[in-house]
Amino acid sequence: MSNREWQASWGTQRWRGLLVALGLVLLGLLLMLALGFAGGFNHSLDVFIWYFIKAALVALGLGALGVFWLRRGWGPLWLQMLLTYVLGIGIALFITFQTAQLMIVDSSQLPQLVLLLLFTGVVSAGLGFGLSHTLVQRVKGLHQGAQALASGDLTTRVPTDGRDELAGLAQEFNRMAAQLATSADERARQEAARRELMVAVSHDLRTPLAALQAMVEAMADGVVDDPATATRYAATMRGQIEVLRRLIDDLFELSRIDAGALTLNQQRVSLHDLVGETLMGLQPHARARGVTLTGQVATVGPALGDPQQLARVLHNLIGNAIRHTPAGGQVCIDVSEAIEEPDGHAAQPADQSCMLQVTIADTGEGIAPEDIPHVFERFYRGEKSRSRATGGAGLGLAIARGIVEAHGGSIWLTSKLGQGTQVSFTLQRAV
Repeated sequence: MSNREWQASWGTQRWRGLLVALGLVLLGLLLMLALGFAGGFNHSLDVFIWYFIKAALVALGLGALGVFWLRRGWGPLWLQMLLTYVLGIGIALFITFQTAQLMIVDSSQLPQLVLLLLFTGVVSAGLGFGLSHTLVQRVKGLHQGAQALASGDLTTRVPTDGRDELAGLAQEFNRMAAQLATSADERARQEAARRELMVAVSHDLRTPLAALQAMVEAMADGVVDDPATATRYAATMRGQIEVLRRLIDDLFELSRIDAGALTLNQQRVSLHDLVGETLMGLQPHARARGVTLTGQVATVGPALGDPQQLARVLHNLIGNAIRHTPAGGQVCIDVSEAIEEPDGHAAQPADQSCMLQVTIADTGEGIAPEDIPHVFERFYRGEKSRSRATGGAGLGLAIARGIVEAHGGSIWLTSKLGQGTQVSFTLQRAV
């Protein structure tokens, strides 16, 4: 809360307290007048009113000083509460002495009345001290928890006994501490993943660069002197340069997705044409690995999306499936109306009639169960799902997820070791 907001709140509470005090004074005056009319005192009405106004003004003045002192927070909490009780007892004694001659009380009974008030005050002060001690201990617990949290101990939690405001504050404190601990764990995990990515990227960059350097040096030293070998070296160098280009392109695309800077040129896209073009481009790669590549597109309307980005998703997912499918295996692409996801949650948005579903299924080695929850995470590289031995930088699934989610769809994966993997994603239907 800013200083201006605090002052406005304090001004509102001050006027509210003043109105309450005046209301109590008027209530006391009415009660005294009722007692007077009933014959409860032996003085004239104007004398009674004067005594009452004088006592009320003194009580209000002392009460205002007490409130001012409490608002400033001077002294420990237990002392503030104890002096509040003492101030209340003093005001009660003052009013008693001021109005004793107007009440139906024998002057000889005044000492007994004062002693009774003092006894009541002592008991009230004792109870107040006990209450303040309990509150202070609870506040100290919150203070110590805040100090531990500030020092970096994110496992700190404070007791939440009770149902009052302090218990609610303790619960909010624990919730905040839990969120901070979760955020810290996530930051540590992301940092470890980034370090792992740097190692992986360094390896993927070093391998083609080393090959390029060796071939260039061989050609520069005159080791390659026949045209056939030179042609073969040139073809290999082009392949290595293409590997580097794809890796840099993937890293750039992933950085745009992470930064939320991915721009989409959304339009009506024919999935039949898009899938057909992607299959045509990847057929040579599939034949070279002995993998059968097929596609089946149901009679569905066009999707809403960026054709270039969606082609990238299909290329990443189908290429990944081909790399992980042994010779003699199959990779099949299917486009249909959206169905429910494996966990039972409907594809987003909830109105599935507005969604189309694309599924890429392979008969490859599958993914280990412990890797499945992480395969779409940024910077994650599992042993089976993203092995360097099968090629690729291990960023295809993360990029596909970012693009699909940017289109308002969802993506998920099911797999069994030795039986293959099935990746599905949804897209909005164009209207």
